[in-house]
Amino acid sequence: MLFNLFGKKEEGADNHVFVDKAYISTIAKMNACAALARKEPERLFICWFTETAVKFKEFFRQQGLDENLITDTHHLHASKLVNKKPVFVEHYPLHTKELELITNWDADNIIVFSAMDEPLFKHFGSEKLIPLMKMMGMKEEEVIEHSMVSKSIIKGQEKIAEQVTLEQTANSQEEWMRKNIK
Repeated sequence: MLFNLFGKKEEGADNHVFVDKAYISTIAKMNACAALARKEPERLFICWFTETAVKFKEFFRQQGLDENLITDTHHLHASKLVNKKPVFVEHYPLHTKELELITNWDADNIIVFSAMDEPLFKHFGSEKLIPLMKMMGMKEEEVIEHSMVSKSIIKGQEKIAEQVTLEQTANSQEEWMRKNIK
């Protein structure tokens, strides 16, 4: 179709760099990451925060997976991405920072795993949504994946950016939210 009579975008016309996969809980997210690591060993799982990297490395060891499949952005350099497909295990609270990191990467449709019990989601009231989703029959291991989810996350990150005057570094998403959002 050359044009749309009503001026609406075609379905699937969104060109997000990231593909969001959101789970109800962190443990469900971690299990999904482990399953992907088994299925596609060429994946490199990237954490924004040191605390997340420590937890994921321990979890991967317990699952019999190579903990070197996990890295954090502080130890990430181009050589680690050779013959690897990047996957993020969490969002950074600022979307611009995410885009800055991947600027020179030759990758699109980068998967980002999230959990609704993470501080970023809690900031926008996810703790009220989780019981509702469970009541509606959503299983713990089910994934929420849609371009509207990605758009909502980006809008949330933009709202957070408006509240940050001078960004302070942190070892966890929770600490980052506490230090940077007033």
